[in-house]
Amino acid sequence: MRKNLFLLLFIAVGLAACKKDRTGDVRPVKLNLKLQVEASAAAYGFDLSKSKVTVQNVENGQSFEAAADANGNVVLNDIMPGAYDVQATLTVAAAAYTQATGITTDADIVYNASAKSQPLINLENSLSLELKTGRIGDWLMKQIYYAGSNARDGATFRDCFVEIYNNSNTVLYADSLCFGQAHGIPTRKTAIDFTRSYILPSGQFDWSKSVGMNNTKANTDYIYASSMFMIPGTGKQHPVQPGASLIIAATALNHKGAYIGATGTQITVRDPELTVDLSGADFEVYVGDQPGVNPLNSDINNPNVPNLTVILRGDRDLIFDATGRDSYFLAKAPQNIATFGKFATPDITSVTADTKLYLQIPHAVVLDAVEVQPPLANNQFPQRLQANLDAGFTFVSKGQYSSQSLIRKTAKTINGRRVLQDTNNSKNDFTELDKADPSKNAFK
Repeated sequence: MRKNLFLLLFIAVGLAACKKDRTGDVRPVKLNLKLQVEASAAAYGFDLSKSKVTVQNVENGQSFEAAADANGNVVLNDIMPGAYDVQATLTVAAAAYTQATGITTDADIVYNASAKSQPLINLENSLSLELKTGRIGDWLMKQIYYAGSNARDGATFRDCFVEIYNNSNTVLYADSLCFGQAHGIPTRKTAIDFTRSYILPSGQFDWSKSVGMNNTKANTDYIYASSMFMIPGTGKQHPVQPGASLIIAATALNHKGAYIGATGTQITVRDPELTVDLSGADFEVYVGDQPGVNPLNSDINNPNVPNLTVILRGDRDLIFDATGRDSYFLAKAPQNIATFGKFATPDITSVTADTKLYLQIPHAVVLDAVEVQPPLANNQFPQRLQANLDAGFTFVSKGQYSSQSLIRKTAKTINGRRVLQDTNNSKNDFTELDKADPSKNAFK
């Protein structure tokens, strides 16, 4: 009997040792990364050794940082196999940019590149990234209040707004300025089925496979709007001074108080301090008069606040995703916007009159774009915006219904005018307010 027990113990120890050996067979891998500046700027000879590279594991959030050499070569050793998001940033000082290009600027110019969910599984992995500069906008989203306020004691999603800022040194006119939301796969990265033919390696839609699409640059030169609203005007009706803002409210009412909803029932909050007064907003979105809309009780048309023109309605109101699964953009609507294509998502194989279509927006008309994600890494989804629009993403730390808002950082002050930071990387450009502030006087 003792002999059998000894034999069983020997086998158990041996199996444990084999298991340990198999675990130990998971060997670190190496990433050889090559950076290059976009072709239009290649001749300027920017110093690529000033580039910063971040490689982040998609599953566990572990990240590594590295710098490039003068030729743009980056080597990262001893990375565990897995899927990684790779991001690179090159900041060219304003004086150096002016000297190299002859183009006068008082702001640093930032080149970004990114690659999402790259599988690093071989002992030697190679990847090339092209650093591109996005448009440095005169119009910027200064504050984005998407999280809403407490669902029981606050106003939930009803009190959301966006603050748009004139970051230039001249008067700008807001006529035909558009605000919208970009569409994409909202599924967390670890739950995406990459065997689907309409999924890119990044985890986002391959829009080139949409029904009726005939554009080889469908995934690189466009975003696809789920909603888009335009400030009306004749061209110079809505001036905004340098360093000033305008507020676009989902519903331009005082959400601290009570009001009668569209169905005749009263809407109120238990704790007014959790929410905001938007009765003084510059514009609001109202879709209750749109064809086929079953209006939300909370969507009230304030006669004292002008409505935005509805170019594309995404929902029964302007609704921000309180969890953070959203992407926002500003665009200047061209006269030919009516000719822009509309496409179904590429998982749709047959388009009918009831199929939801998304407006194809060229990067060329996009002035600013911000990617928002849920705070928890496990809940984050593949980015919808390309690196030249937003190379990173941002979020409010306390999450949905927290009353927090995103606010863009101040880069510098010139003669009392605040110049806000715009590197086309929202991870760097934004911080947060613990309580959203529609006064237009909040800065960080």
